[in-house]
Amino acid sequence: MKKTKIDVGADLYLQLPLAVGTLQWGTTIVDHKLINAKGCISETEANGIFRELRGAGVTLFDTAEGYGGGTSEKRLGRCAKDEEAARKAASSSDEDEDKREDAPLLMTKFLPTFWRYSHACFEGALRASNKRLGVDCCPIYLLHTPVHWRPLEFWVEAASICKRKGLLKTLGLSNCNADQVRRAVNAGKKHGIPVVCNQVHYSLLDYGSRELMEMEMTCKELDVLIIAYSPIGQGMLTDSLTSQSFSSNRVSRMLRLDYDDVQPLRHAIRRIADSHGEKTMAQIALNWCVAHGTVPLVGCRSLKQARDTLGCIGWDLTENEVKELDRLALSRSTLESPLWRRYLFVSLAGFVMLACRGLDWLGWGMVKQAAL
Repeated sequence: MKKTKIDVGADLYLQLPLAVGTLQWGTTIVDHKLINAKGCISETEANGIFRELRGAGVTLFDTAEGYGGGTSEKRLGRCAKDEEAARKAASSSDEDEDKREDAPLLMTKFLPTFWRYSHACFEGALRASNKRLGVDCCPIYLLHTPVHWRPLEFWVEAASICKRKGLLKTLGLSNCNADQVRRAVNAGKKHGIPVVCNQVHYSLLDYGSRELMEMEMTCKELDVLIIAYSPIGQGMLTDSLTSQSFSSNRVSRMLRLDYDDVQPLRHAIRRIADSHGEKTMAQIALNWCVAHGTVPLVGCRSLKQARDTLGCIGWDLTENEVKELDRLALSRSTLESPLWRRYLFVSLAGFVMLACRGLDWLGWGMVKQAAL
């Protein structure tokens, strides 16, 4: 497999242009019944996925304090700890884990709920996430959304204070448009904290959006890496989509798409996949993201999904194929969502986080299916 090292900034590197998300790695009853349509994945499955991806050279793993109220962070931390223990047992080297370029980068997020109002709130959340992940210093700590009654610059300053205390190395953004990226980078320069990435909904379903294109140009200008979440539209750009599954697809509702809207694009992806031999539609959609200089963020809940995801790298779409897909890309970006809807999302996410955290505090943080 061809490996291309990516310089994220601040001496952080990715061995492959691929990130793995752990939204579905939470372990509470809320995750089992509400977040994960197929229920929680087991501890054995999570460890197997982590080992498979790490063995292939994947270094960037994404989580958040809001995923399972922090139980996703705990699970990811356990996987990384088990890997490090196995590495030390098999090697006589005492090399510091943080200094190895192929060491896993565990990236998590701060959720700026409306009841969080101070720099101390930011620091407290970061310290708690670091503890759950089993790290002293978070390599990339993201602001989960810019939507808050405090200005974006307030949280950038909070991150700079935590950086001076050795609690984080860099700051990342999520769901920020062009203007917000520029403001954050300028504030980062003022306060001495590098802003290295923007995690945003980026796929063939919204690439035609003017808001998205402006954000992409700004990120390139400022050397901010785009981490593309939902790159396959939660299944909308895969072989398995049917008219029935489309009706329950969250991304289709979020982008207000009809089934017929995606058919020309899907037919082109299927044809290109066939021309590349045994490639899947998902692999084409992910490779397209890589061709645009982004790092696709893919959620994996099984070994099969992990292996299929790895098939998106080590080869390239042709220039003409990329251009054809660009022309067929749809144009409804989440960056254009009305502000009230984004405030509602943050509020709901905050309450779900508190519910999951309460369950974990009471000792009910892991359902039986997740513990297997």
